[in-house]
Order: sequence, then C-alpha cells, then structure tokens
Amino acid sequence: MGDIIAVEMGETKLTSTRGDRLLAFGLGACIGLCLYDPKRSLAAMVHIVLPQTLPNTSWKSSGKSSEPLLGKCAETAVPHALSEMFKNGASAASIRAAIVGGARIFTSASANGVPGSRLEIGPRNIIAVKEALALADIPLVAEEVGGRCGRTVTFEVETGRVLVRAIGAEEKLLVDLSGVCAPIRELKGIGSSER
Repeated sequence: MGDIIAVEMGETKLTSTRGDRLLAFGLGACIGLCLYDPKRSLAAMVHIVLPQTLPNTSWKSSGKSSEPLLGKCAETAVPHALSEMFKNGASAASIRAAIVGGARIFTSASANGVPGSRLEIGPRNIIAVKEALALADIPLVAEEVGGRCGRTVTFEVETGRVLVRAIGAEEKLLVDLSGVCAPIRELKGIGSSER
C-alpha cells in the first residue's frame, strides 16, 4: 500500500509511486485539478484557490521554503503543474485532466448571485482552470463542479481513478483517467452536479 499524500491549499504534488493516493480535503470554492499521464502512471494534483494572482501579492509556502505557491492561482497553477509533469517525463499528448470543486460558497447579499461578482470565487475558478487547460491543449475529460457543497477528491495513482465525496454523501467514482481519452464535451453521463 502506498502513501496518502495531502494536497494543501496552493500546493502542487506529483507522484508515480504505485499505491499512492493524492487527496484534497474539503474543496469549497477551490478547485482540485487532477492531471494524469497513463503511459508514465504519473499523477499530479493541484489545490487551486483563486482564478488569478492578486496585485502586490506573493503567496508563500507555510513550510520552510520561501518559494511562491504557484498552485495558488489558476493562471500559474496549470502551467506550473504541466511543467513539473514534463520534467518527470510526461508527454503533453498523453495528459488528461479532471476537476472537482468550484462551489458557490462565498455568496452574500452584495453578490446578488451575479456570476462574475468578486465574491463568486468558485464559478470564476472553474472558468479560469478550464481556460488554462484549453490554452495548454489538455483535454478536460471529467468534472464535478459548482453547486453549494464542499467535496473531497482522491486520486489513485496506480489506477488513474478520481473519486469524489461530497459532504453528507458516499464516495463515488468520477472518472478513470487511465482509460478515458475523449474530451468532456463528447462524454455522456459525466458532468457538473448541482447540490
């Protein structure tokens, strides 16, 4: 049995160790981005917090490193994660993605439920991650996004399976990234769920 590797806010974690599982707990407005190269059995997970970097902000790791957390914002997280995968032998043509999270957690009277409001971070995160994946030409093959509930995502390296547990629900299989090759727009029965 491998390790359970927690992916905290803003972190990017990679592994190709059989039996390892990447895990992002309690995703609300944040996005858990799972990237997989089945030819190398290389998995990456990023816990994305915001759609873009805030002006005059440098996110730092809470650990000993003074390196900025490039996984904090979608605009830097996707290119950074892909760069790390390429350094570890992944092929752009083989990588596929799944995303989880992006719930509407921070709504308020001032937001009026209008998409694009500064408080609608979840929906803005979804858009930003999808745009970054499209720009990198990485197929998004599955998603469970939106709604109003938090989720935990588990990514099994050996199998390529992405499992999702919404608050108060049973864990379910979202997708097996080792066998899926069609982009999400061509898949039936996999998509957003409003809870």
